[in-house]
Amino acid sequence: MAVFLNKSLMDVHPRELSGIVKDIPTLPVIYQHLFQLMQDPDVSVPHVSDLIAQDQALSTKILHLVNSAFYGHSKQITTISRAVVILGFRAVRSAALAISVFDYFKDEGETTGINMQDFWVHSIATASTCKVLAEHVKLPQQEEAFVVGLLHDVGKLIEKRYFARDFDDLYKAAQEQHLSWYGGEQLLFQINHATIGKAVFRAWDFPANVVDGIHYHHDPEKAGTVPQLAALVHVADYMAYQMRLGAPGAYPPETCSAAALKVLGITEAQTLELQEAVRAELDTSLDILALVE
Repeated sequence: MAVFLNKSLMDVHPRELSGIVKDIPTLPVIYQHLFQLMQDPDVSVPHVSDLIAQDQALSTKILHLVNSAFYGHSKQITTISRAVVILGFRAVRSAALAISVFDYFKDEGETTGINMQDFWVHSIATASTCKVLAEHVKLPQQEEAFVVGLLHDVGKLIEKRYFARDFDDLYKAAQEQHLSWYGGEQLLFQINHATIGKAVFRAWDFPANVVDGIHYHHDPEKAGTVPQLAALVHVADYMAYQMRLGAPGAYPPETCSAAALKVLGITEAQTLELQEAVRAELDTSLDILALVE
């Protein structure tokens, strides 16, 4: 049991976070290895296949994904190497990450009326939107786009698991006062889910640009080193709400950051034109969610 469970988010200062997250178990080692392996431009199919094959549960889910109705192959795919070839490195990495994160939090119950299925749909919708946006604006960090979108709200799950009373109080305040989750955090606490996410993923040795993208997704204008990723997930998060795929538990943000749109070189009107492409991408990505239900 973590030693900080008796603390309240009202009493936690940002400087304490690095110490707090040391008590939080990490994602499975296999994902960390897989993420590192796929940063190598010379990575080969056998290397990736051999690593995935070490985890029977992950292997089964990857094969389930490639044999799903969406991919519709006439012959059953039975080997990881073939699955990697068909899905592609990026899709396999994204699927492995999603499976790892979903499994990590799969025991979270539906408290305070928040539907966890809706939470994951929002996460996948934001990730899918990040991917489409990154391709549209030719963002250099396209490899990280889906990852940042998928993980941007994990700080909320840390709040839910380890600060349950604060989580419930925030939910009630957001409902009663028509607040966004981030707005409620600013009202009640010294820290927020984006700051918590930064601390967690830094402790889990995620790449610095991914960590910063998560950290600044509500304040993209403050992201000095990697403004593109922070701007990307900010706009994608806003678009998900506009498409009625917002995170449950609070009210949607009222505006999209003009600074974020400027960094991406896109207008809000142009984001509306991308919704059809986002929904097509989302159809594929939602197959991943079915693997962990």
